[in-house]
Amino acid sequence: MRGRRPTELKAIEGGLSGRAPLPADVPKVMRSEWDRIVSDLASRKLLTPATLGTVAAYLIARWQVAECVKAIQQDGAFVKTKGGEPKPHPAHGVMNKAQEIVARLAAELGLTPAARSRRGLSGPAEGGEANDGAPAGLGL
Repeated sequence: MRGRRPTELKAIEGGLSGRAPLPADVPKVMRSEWDRIVSDLASRKLLTPATLGTVAAYLIARWQVAECVKAIQQDGAFVKTKGGEPKPHPAHGVMNKAQEIVARLAAELGLTPAARSRRGLSGPAEGGEANDGAPAGLGL
């Protein structure tokens, strides 16, 4: 990508603040994750109608990864061709691509501690202390 990249994401004037409905193309099993991410982005004043599409794409990719894992667990890491030769399960390719999308969109949305620190997105944690994304109770 050419040009300067922003060093931090900024709060958006007129950003969304309410609960956004789950898009029809996002699997219903991803509802709780949708609510969690949308709530997080709204609290950081980063939620816009355009962002909702990115969140939907992120969740669809996460769902694809989960479905691929289920298929591989059910069928095994290798399957046999018509000739009887073993080959990697076809779900591996789909899963690898979906994992790339998940990683890219998580960084774009500022969902990872690393993305937040790079872009200045980490705010105070519960209790008012910044924890740089560490789980609560670790004393970090």
